Formats: sequence, C-alpha cells, structure tokens
Amino acid sequence: MDSRALKAGLTPLFLLVPPMFERSVGYLEESRFVAFFWGICDELCFLDDSLDSGTLDSAGWLVFTGHPFVRLHLSTFDFGSADLPARHWLLLDREARRFYVGERDTVEVFLETQAGPVAETAGHCARETTITLDEFIAMAGNIEEVLGQELFPEEMMRRLREQQAVCSELREWLERLG
Repeated sequence: MDSRALKAGLTPLFLLVPPMFERSVGYLEESRFVAFFWGICDELCFLDDSLDSGTLDSAGWLVFTGHPFVRLHLSTFDFGSADLPARHWLLLDREARRFYVGERDTVEVFLETQAGPVAETAGHCARETTITLDEFIAMAGNIEEVLGQELFPEEMMRRLREQQAVCSELREWLERLG
C-alpha cells in the first residue's frame, strides 16, 4: 500500500484492479494516480489525474461498478448518481495496481501533491509552466483543428466495436472473480 495515500486519509480497497480497467473507461494518459467518479452532468463517468480532467467512457464504468462482487466493495461509498454529485472518488494507483477511496476534496488534494506520470519517482512535484501569448495562440489553433475534425461513420463504428470488446473482456474478467 502507498503510505502517502494512507497518510492522506484514503481508504485502501481489497479489490483487484482489472488489467483492462483503464482501457474499459477510455483512460489513455500516463499519470500514476487517477480518480474516477460518476457525475450528474449528462450522467457520465469523470476522471481527474490533476494533469487532466474530463469525461470517460461510461459503459466500462457501469460494467465495473455494476458487477455484484465490485458492488460489495463499493457499497459504503457514494460515487455519485444522476441526481447527486459524487461524495467519494475512486482513486487508482496505476503503478501498484491498487484502488483507494476518499472524499472528493481529500482525493483532489492528494492528486495535486502527487501529479505526474507513472514513470516519475516519488518526490518529484508537478511544476508550473509558463507560456507566452504566441504559444498560447498557437496551442488554441491546434485545439481548434483537433476539435474541428469530423468523425466519419467508419471511425465511429470502429471505436464502438473496440469499446464493446474491452467491456466484454472486463465483464469476463469480473465473472472469474466471483
């Protein structure tokens, strides 16, 4: 168990982390610690790894949290619903492959102090980055390009098939647990 997580007041879960968990929810980044919770905004799964935050693929989250074995471990926590915001966040230590749970504010503070990719060693802190106005404008232009790209039906179908396959893989893995 990570002593920093315990000192921060996070509760370790004795629940195995599926090897495909990150893929099942669509998390593609490299942070060691990432938190997940259900949001009332459009009933979606959200993430926060202190470097990035946003929505994830809710299908994988629902397959995971809906499994009876997982529900047993999560039943005393409130990860949010369509009606109420999450009081607790599920924190994944991707290096140790361990789940923790904590109150939203506690997890956010922990993430801010532990920000960084899996490969970073303990003790390295996130650093501030300063950019010029020209760099900001160039980045904004790149973002517009990315956001302006259309997803063609073939690409949408390919992504949907991939998501269905990883959710099936997750479901099968969970069934072997119990």
